[in-house]
Amino acid sequence: MVRYLGMIIAFLLMMESAGAQENYLDMRLGAGIATGDFAASGADSVGFAGNGFTMAFEANYFFLDHMGVVGGLTYGMNFLDDVALQDYLTQRLQELFPGVVLPEETVTQFTSQQWNNVNLLVGPVITLPVAALRFEVRGLTGISFVMPPAWDLYLSWEDKQFHATSAGQSARFAWMAGAGMLYRNEAGYGLRLGVDYLHTSTRFDVNYRYEEGGAGESPYHAIPQYLPVTMFQATVGIMYAF
Repeated sequence: MVRYLGMIIAFLLMMESAGAQENYLDMRLGAGIATGDFAASGADSVGFAGNGFTMAFEANYFFLDHMGVVGGLTYGMNFLDDVALQDYLTQRLQELFPGVVLPEETVTQFTSQQWNNVNLLVGPVITLPVAALRFEVRGLTGISFVMPPAWDLYLSWEDKQFHATSAGQSARFAWMAGAGMLYRNEAGYGLRLGVDYLHTSTRFDVNYRYEEGGAGESPYHAIPQYLPVTMFQATVGIMYAF
């Protein structure tokens, strides 16, 4: 694999350039499509992320005709499937506290937010001109600040109460790989389409507490969560070459 990658790079370097690649800035918006455990739930892993949106601000600098470096800041938000999460937490109540039976008159209160992530990434980019278009492939690494959704579930019936809540956020290593297509006019303005795959992770706690009989507040039962955060990002936006 490394040998083939080296051959591709050597081919690009030896190609007769159709004109020096210009540096450019771009701003893009698009969809963030959650995948894997991030979009589902495991035995002790709470993701329940749906699709959302992403925005990116990037700068591309080319030190050779077809090779350069790209760096940028991206922000993403993914909706939370709060209905599925509430069902899962209710099931966890009965698993953690065997013998608990929820009657029909159980009072339920549930509040939740969304998944958020901010990413600072940098890496190499290779571009190939084809007529009026330019195609790119790239790989970036950096740091991702993942903010899990804050949520609270309260269940109460008779003299019993159940509370489940989330807490925490983390800064973790992240990588991204993708491809893009660019078109610009003579004035230096243009459009960029991109498809990228982002991979990072997060850690947070889910805290459970069950009380009955008015015996006072019992301690929370905390379960640490480790969750891979993966998604495809499809974006479109404007660029300016300089």
